[in-house]
Amino acid sequence: MATTFLQTINRVLEKIGEETVSAAATSLTETYEILVGSFVNDIKEQIEDAHNWRSLRQTVSVTIAADAQSGTITEANERSRLVRIYQQNQPGPVPLVFDITDATNPDPLMEMDLAELIYRDTVDPDVRQDPTYFALDNSSGDVLDLYVWPRPSSEITVQVTLIIPQTRFDNSDVGETLKIPIRPLVVGATWYALEERGEELGTDGLFNEKRFQDALNAAISRDDAEQGNVSELVAT
Repeated sequence: MATTFLQTINRVLEKIGEETVSAAATSLTETYEILVGSFVNDIKEQIEDAHNWRSLRQTVSVTIAADAQSGTITEANERSRLVRIYQQNQPGPVPLVFDITDATNPDPLMEMDLAELIYRDTVDPDVRQDPTYFALDNSSGDVLDLYVWPRPSSEITVQVTLIIPQTRFDNSDVGETLKIPIRPLVVGATWYALEERGEELGTDGLFNEKRFQDALNAAISRDDAEQGNVSELVAT
C-alpha cells in the first residue's frame, strides 16, 4: 500500500512521542509538524540520491526540431540523472538514449562532453544529418536540456531513460505518495527529529545514524536484487 507524505510524518511523530496530525488535514499548519515535514524532505532527498531506484526510473521522449541543437526534457528536474548500464565489450557504462524517429529501428546515441559537442557544432555549423552524439545540460537550474550533434536535417524524437526524483513536498502536499522505500525514510527522519530535540547526543546519536544507514543499505540491496544484481545482495 502506498504511503503518503502525511502518513510518513505521523509515523515519525509517533516514534518520538508527539501528537500526530489529523488524517483529515489538508495542510501542515503547526510549527513542529512543519519541522518534521522538513526532516522527511531532507532524508527523502538523501535516499533518492543514494541509489538508482526502480521506482524513480522514467523513460521519456524529447523532440528536437530540424536544424535545432537541443530540446528540453519537460518531465525532468535539476536532480534528474541518466540511467546507464554495463554491457560486454563496452569500455564503460552505456547510456539509455536512443533516436527513435524510426520506431522499428532505434539508434543508440553516444555520450559526449557538452563542451566538445558545442565545439564541434561551432566549427562545423553546416553539418546536417542524423545525430550520433548527445549531451545533457542542467545549467539553467530546474531544467534538463538534451543536446545532439550533428544537428538533424528533419525533426527527430529521442528516447531517454532517467532517474527522476520527486520534488520537495510543500506543506499542502500531505496527500502526495512517496515512491522510495518508507522504512529508511522514517528511521532517518526520526533520527533527525531526535537530534533536533537534543536527545541524540553521544552514543545514542551514533546508534540511530547507524540504524538509518543499515535500513538504507538493506533497501538498496533489495532493489538491486530485483534488478538482477544478485551479487550485491547482503544479509539484512
